[in-house]
Amino acid sequence: MKTLFVTATAQTEANYYLIWHLFKANESDVNQIVIISTDFTRKQGYVDNLIKLLTFKELAFDASIQVDVLHLADGIEESSVDAIKEVLLDWLSEHKPTQVIFNITGGTKLISIAQDQIAQLHSHHQCVYQSRNNNQLVWYNNPPNQQRFDLILPENIIARLKGRGFELRNPATSFLNLPARQFVYATELSRYMRADFKKARRLVLLLNALSAKPLNDKAATYPYTTTMEQSSFLNDLESWLKLLAQIADPYFAYDSQAGTLTWRSKEDAAFVSGKWFEVFVSFLLFSHFAEQKRQVELLIGLEFKRSSDGNEIDVAYLDQGHLNLFECKTVNWEGQSNPTNKVNTDLHKLVSVGQVGGLNSHNYFVSLFDISEQSLAVAKDSGVTVVMGRQILDIANYLQSF
Repeated sequence: MKTLFVTATAQTEANYYLIWHLFKANESDVNQIVIISTDFTRKQGYVDNLIKLLTFKELAFDASIQVDVLHLADGIEESSVDAIKEVLLDWLSEHKPTQVIFNITGGTKLISIAQDQIAQLHSHHQCVYQSRNNNQLVWYNNPPNQQRFDLILPENIIARLKGRGFELRNPATSFLNLPARQFVYATELSRYMRADFKKARRLVLLLNALSAKPLNDKAATYPYTTTMEQSSFLNDLESWLKLLAQIADPYFAYDSQAGTLTWRSKEDAAFVSGKWFEVFVSFLLFSHFAEQKRQVELLIGLEFKRSSDGNEIDVAYLDQGHLNLFECKTVNWEGQSNPTNKVNTDLHKLVSVGQVGGLNSHNYFVSLFDISEQSLAVAKDSGVTVVMGRQILDIANYLQSF
């Protein structure tokens, strides 16, 4: 068995891009990935984040790949090379892999040193690290002419914006670095939408209304409990509410007997009220590119400015030199006063923000609910691609090529 060791880290892409390169670009025969974890990386969720990415079939990794976790206990990752080596050597002795690759890009210096020292003991052990300065994988214990290989990384949006004179207002979140609970929640709703799209939208409307209560309550303290009125509408959605409350690290607790929903924090309510939809759209986009064996760097919550005025976009990626910007809405426009005017205002704002990319950009308005014919005409005249309703599940069909 050929085994790849990686160390969980805050920068999930340090592992993901290397793994993607090995499996997709080189069609590696690695059939086992071992994630080295620590108490800190477990507590921070870095281990869960990486496991979710590697084991989710929609992200196009081979389902036959075995993913295991090897835990370093008692803080030895910062105190003892010998103790780390003992844990690794015990694992190697028990499992007896035929070949080993150590990715020393992430983790503490002592973890990297321990892997390096073990690699020197066996000819079938290799060490590799990712050099971001020149986008290379460096296999430094290989023969000199087999050490450096180009690593194809996604194009960098931040560099593009800085090159055009913009500054970041706040750091955006990479899709790869999302907390695992966000990923799980969004993909669970994706499953509901594919099963019954209209019912899933009703669930979103219910959760939007329930999450608005603590968000609009200036005196709210947490945990915050909201009571729901019993109705046939609620009964139809109850099974999915229960499932959402049972996912790993759920965003709310649901008491079906009392008819209540309890929020642990304002941040949890805010995510359910609409931020999940940005993650959901990013997941669909990432899955599309993964199936094509292509990589893009998807950023969520991108805020940038050139002067005192700032711009904000929900989802963005750069591909083949072209900037793609997505505005994501879960609003039921029919329930709004002057819905067409509100949509048109959002469309014009998107066009204005989209000018950051010049002619090499494309703007998308992604709406869970349909917009009016008048707004569709405004979008067409403005060069905005609208993806609405059930079309979202096939968003890849609406991506523009240049």
